[in-house]
Amino acid sequence: MDNKTSLTPKKRGRKPINIDLDRVEYLASLNMGIMDICKSLGVGWDTFNKHRNKKNSELSERLAIGKSKGLERATSKLMDKINDGEFNAIQFYLKSADRERWAEKVETKVNINLNEIINQGKGRLIEGEKVEEGLIKERFLCQDKDNQEKDNE
Repeated sequence: MDNKTSLTPKKRGRKPINIDLDRVEYLASLNMGIMDICKSLGVGWDTFNKHRNKKNSELSERLAIGKSKGLERATSKLMDKINDGEFNAIQFYLKSADRERWAEKVETKVNINLNEIINQGKGRLIEGEKVEEGLIKERFLCQDKDNQEKDNE
């Protein structure tokens, strides 16, 4: 019995998972998504999310810092290109900074007469056989036109 009391008991539960916060910050600066960061770290999304959602979580702060650093780096490169006079960079900046004035707008106007559509649908339901006959006649007319074009060649 002396042997059993001298042994230290094993710790219960899972081993704590240590997330490399510097790596998280770096990967976030590359604009990687949460799932990609988790895969890169070898950590499951649930574990990552649990650590991220804790109060005063350093993980969520490092994610935000990394995203800010990546945005700062990209913005500075864009500004360098604008200062060099590159037209595409200037155009991109204007379109994204002031969408009201510079974005390309595509307007499409569509007029739909629902009464006409409903009446046509009712006619098809009531005159089901006649509609099918009309479709068959149209098919034959198309085939006749194709045959005439082949004969003319």
